[in-house]
Amino acid sequence: MKQKIKNFFRNFFIYFFDTPVFPSLVIICSVFMLAVTADEPVRAKHAYQMSALQYARSTSVPVSSAESFSELIPESVTTSATEIQIYDIVPYYTEEVTEFITATAVPETSTACVTSAVSTTTAATEYQPPVYDYNSLVSTFSPNYYYYLDRMVVVGDSIASGFNVCGYIPYEHNLAQESMAIWNMDNYGFDIGGGYMGVLDAAAYAYSSLYYISVGMNDIFGMTPDEYAWEMRSIVEYIQACVPTATIVVGAITPVSANNYYTTNDVLIQFNNALEWVLNDMADSHVIYFNANDVLCDHSTMTLSWEFAGEDGLHLNAGAYSHLLNCLFNYLDMTPAAEQIQKHEENLWANWW
Repeated sequence: MKQKIKNFFRNFFIYFFDTPVFPSLVIICSVFMLAVTADEPVRAKHAYQMSALQYARSTSVPVSSAESFSELIPESVTTSATEIQIYDIVPYYTEEVTEFITATAVPETSTACVTSAVSTTTAATEYQPPVYDYNSLVSTFSPNYYYYLDRMVVVGDSIASGFNVCGYIPYEHNLAQESMAIWNMDNYGFDIGGGYMGVLDAAAYAYSSLYYISVGMNDIFGMTPDEYAWEMRSIVEYIQACVPTATIVVGAITPVSANNYYTTNDVLIQFNNALEWVLNDMADSHVIYFNANDVLCDHSTMTLSWEFAGEDGLHLNAGAYSHLLNCLFNYLDMTPAAEQIQKHEENLWANWW
């Protein structure tokens, strides 16, 4: 039996090499496989520009209308201003997000949603932020809610970290931590997939199309309002230098309860007013000031609304983050944000290939 096997292989190789067709085919196939796979090491070098999450972001675009988005809206959410249950909006990791990744529609463009939007062709020096009314923003559910949520990278302090703690954004999108401030930001670091690095370097590594920055509560005793505002602008400019086409939302310092131990809302308003002026002075549609303070305060007392307050009167409860996101994403629909995000990801995908 062994002799028969030896004879078989000997005869096979004699026939194979005596016939020029077979060796030629082997050589051609080998060259073809090398040509197809030769660029894989090159692509690996650019993995920082196309992580798995970024690939998911690059394959979806904003939805075109509330009608095409209706199947993604949780049953508990309605479009009635009196019936909407904001706290029931489903967090990041739900099945709706998985379904939405495959969406292929275009950004929302209806006049009801972008009545104050500025054309993306408008020069940066001419850009003016839209006039908003948060009472109207909270009365509807943004058709691009999950589109924004899936992309948002959060930078900030313990209040900002609540977006991750409450399950709205994943660990890889969280660059926020307890006690973080502008003055001590260099002491903090994160590993979101590329190794341990500083906060701003991690933000650059994420190379996201949408950032939300919320920091300042821990800075109010060591800075003046103007100093705080310009330091925040320097953070924005650093991220812009690393990710030029990103849309960067800067949230105002959130309000506090009347009986909190830490500070007063009059102080916070001074800091927020300075921040708004400095950011709007940039006249850049990629930099958006979001008045989170106005969203969460009780306008009759100008303090943190009891329905959003944590136990210490300083931090927020879970419902506050749902409310913030709903208002934020409706506000972004009034700006060129959706179109900017889509363009950022189209360029990222094209450059990666």
